[in-house]
Amino acid sequence: MNQASIFIGGRQNVNPEEVIRLEADVNYTRIYLSNGKNILVAKTLKEIGNRFGECPKFFRISKSMIINIDCIKQISHEKIIFQNGETCKPSRRRKKAFFEIINL
Repeated sequence: MNQASIFIGGRQNVNPEEVIRLEADVNYTRIYLSNGKNILVAKTLKEIGNRFGECPKFFRISKSMIINIDCIKQISHEKIIFQNGETCKPSRRRKKAFFEIINL
């Protein structure tokens, strides 16, 4: 399923399939892409997250991070390992919902 680009601000669009994760940085959001680049956007994670809300493969795993479930390489001891080798952990409050979604 090839989805249309999502407007992220500043005349920039991004293909959701290329996004690995979105991370809050105070009132900014850093968007990490599969090509190794990242984009800093002057919007909050909530604002950007709402734009990605129509993509079912994006899940908010903590207060400061939304991930693309399709970019997960493996899950080991509740640690998420992405295709690019980066890792993160879901928050205690969202852990149960996350593991239900990925059927573990």
